[in-house]
Amino acid sequence: MAEKTRGERTVQLFAHLISNPDKSYSISNLMEVLQIPEGERRNVQRDMSFLVSMNNGAYIQTHGKGRSFAYQSAIKTADRLLFPNFENTMLHFVFLQRIANIYPATSELIFALLEKINKTLPANERKALQQVSDALNTKILFMGTPPNFEEDASDKLKTILRAIHDHRKILVEYATPEKMEKKVRIPLMVIIYQNEIYIGCESQSNPGKTYVLKFRRIKSIELTKETFQENPKVIETLRKRVTLGSAILGTQDPKAEDVEIIFDPSAKFYLDEKPFHRSMKVEELKNGQLRVTMKVEANELLYRWVLSYADSATVIKPISLRNRLNEFSYFLHSTYYHR
Repeated sequence: MAEKTRGERTVQLFAHLISNPDKSYSISNLMEVLQIPEGERRNVQRDMSFLVSMNNGAYIQTHGKGRSFAYQSAIKTADRLLFPNFENTMLHFVFLQRIANIYPATSELIFALLEKINKTLPANERKALQQVSDALNTKILFMGTPPNFEEDASDKLKTILRAIHDHRKILVEYATPEKMEKKVRIPLMVIIYQNEIYIGCESQSNPGKTYVLKFRRIKSIELTKETFQENPKVIETLRKRVTLGSAILGTQDPKAEDVEIIFDPSAKFYLDEKPFHRSMKVEELKNGQLRVTMKVEANELLYRWVLSYADSATVIKPISLRNRLNEFSYFLHSTYYHR
């Protein structure tokens, strides 16, 4: 059975306990039910500690001690999962729903759970949840591999999701290499790439242009009273930049190119662990080397990625990337070569 990512494993543990509120499980029980290998025991223990700590134990509780230590849903039935503060809670579940889409082994559990919740909500809350879900599901995009962070995110992420949904600008304190900046931003999308969260924004000084903020660099954030008018063309432009790997270090109007790179066999582990792009395919050649192909913009991000493999990578195409690497080789030679 394929190894689960941390996010998938945590979501499955959560969904299984909540979906079986009358049962209690030890770590061994959970690992057996979810077919988690013994080597992951310490990770499962950490996952359960995280789940127990969520909202001060409101969702998952523990009882017993030593070998009889067990975990159980703290909610009588899964139908009561959307509890007191609906306004603040529903964003978690919209985000969880979107995350479930990229974890096939987990999605069935999550959607069944969400369906139970939805059926028991008052009509006005059910309508509100559906509206938020419809509005946000298309605004959480995955440019690369699935994320490796806690799916409930943080208060800052909730604020950003609320701002996107309500079309409200946000006041962001943001760390740059030079200084801390505090300015108003127009948030359009949440983008997840290489285990990092980015916030796609529209420029205020150059309407129609888009850029990203790295989520971990946001030190503080607050909603403003100022609203913005969402422009479908700008949304589509940003979506295209995400699709072609251009959102972070690329151009405003990216053009997809066929990329082909030959890697040494030693690179396989790292290519599998962190693919550059969703379209990336790895083919093992008869001589043991690896041919990597994908369709992306040949931009700064791709250039730096290839350089990170040093002499393990040989670019076949596009020619523009080959030429740039060739220029860099001249720089290295002239700088470091000593007779």
